[in-house]
Amino acid sequence: MTVIEIRPHRWGWKAFEAPGVEPVFLSQGDAISYAQGRVCFRSGEIRVLDLSGAVTRIIPFSDTDRKL
Repeated sequence: MTVIEIRPHRWGWKAFEAPGVEPVFLSQGDAISYAQGRVCFRSGEIRVLDLSGAVTRIIPFSDTDRKL
């Protein structure tokens, strides 16, 4: 299962997938779009966190949800 976390960062929003794979985006929407592109043909979830680290939103995805 793949988990990508969208975290607040001092310059915007960080899409954390693994150490070293942590691009930062100016808007939360851009970070979510990036994460959705990265999870293509996988299953798991995208977790959006707030400043305290609490999960505010979960976006699930799976191979069965994909359209060819």
